Amino acid sequence: MILTSLILFSCMFPGNDPVKKVEIAYQLRMNGKAELARGLLDSILTRDSTFALAHYEMARLNHYLLLGGGQVSISDILIPAGKAVQYDPSNVTYAYYKALVTFFNAYFAMETGQGDPKSFVDEAIREFEKVLAMKPDYHEAMLYLVEFYGLLPADMGGDSAKAAGYAEKLATMDGFYGAKAKAVLATQGTDLVKYWEDLMILGGDKPDYLMEAGKACLFAGDPEKAEKYFNKAIQADPSKNIAILDLARYHIFKVMQNDSLAGSELPLAKRYLEKYLNMKPEPVIPLKAYATGWLGQAEMFLGNQAEAEKRIEEAKAMDPYFSRAAGIPTLLLFDPPDQISHHYFSFFSWF
Repeated sequence: MILTSLILFSCMFPGNDPVKKVEIAYQLRMNGKAELARGLLDSILTRDSTFALAHYEMARLNHYLLLGGGQVSISDILIPAGKAVQYDPSNVTYAYYKALVTFFNAYFAMETGQGDPKSFVDEAIREFEKVLAMKPDYHEAMLYLVEFYGLLPADMGGDSAKAAGYAEKLATMDGFYGAKAKAVLATQGTDLVKYWEDLMILGGDKPDYLMEAGKACLFAGDPEKAEKYFNKAIQADPSKNIAILDLARYHIFKVMQNDSLAGSELPLAKRYLEKYLNMKPEPVIPLKAYATGWLGQAEMFLGNQAEAEKRIEEAKAMDPYFSRAAGIPTLLLFDPPDQISHHYFSFFSWF
């Protein structure tokens, strides 16, 4: 409450520094005050419509609102993301984000059958290639190209030779991302749990490898083993505690596939959601609200109406626009606006 009051005070008297004002807008959003953040960004852009940082933060705010049921569309993300790049074309952070939301548009078109997905995919690939022209060692951007070329069919832009070429290049640049690329291109039926375990034997129990081994265990239907790997990763790097949400989502997805499992699976999901909410470092407010909202959904499905309403109201009180999506909101949305993001999430994988 004290922090929010300070932010609101700063919002009223932000001085003339537009960078500081964007930072305040970001803090407002991170404290569940998206509408105030939008108002501040609107005022900044009214004064200077060419201010790239404000366009970038507006794009991320609209992205977040879209996940939380706000009255925005994908174009409300794409347009300010494009303007951020237009007004600061040398900023790789803006270029990376624009590339991501361009493929988000392609993915949406593929899912809904609206528009021309192939043209959107081609555009997204061009945007990621621009990112690599600016920063050749941007491993996450290169991994997206491996995924797009390797997992999409040829009539949608897939190209196995290009995927393999980028994967080989990644392997020479970074061991972990090279291993990720190889896993993306692995043939169906590959034992990815063993794949990551073998790599850990060679290179040690590094947090990133432990996280991938845990995710592979979830896909293999072994959440108990996944939890062991996640706990080791979190012990080594507490910022990896987001993995606990994947354990909760695993049990929620089992119920989505077979609602007769609700009585056994949802209590496990609730346990992990509550564990995440009590972890250190404390989750940021948007993710606390997201986890609390899922607790409400679990209670509702179990028939605990009063508890469900209580949890959902708690989530709304923290952040009225908490994400209603099944997937965890990308952590790219929560980085400070002046920070290069190294968050990667797959468009083709639940974990």
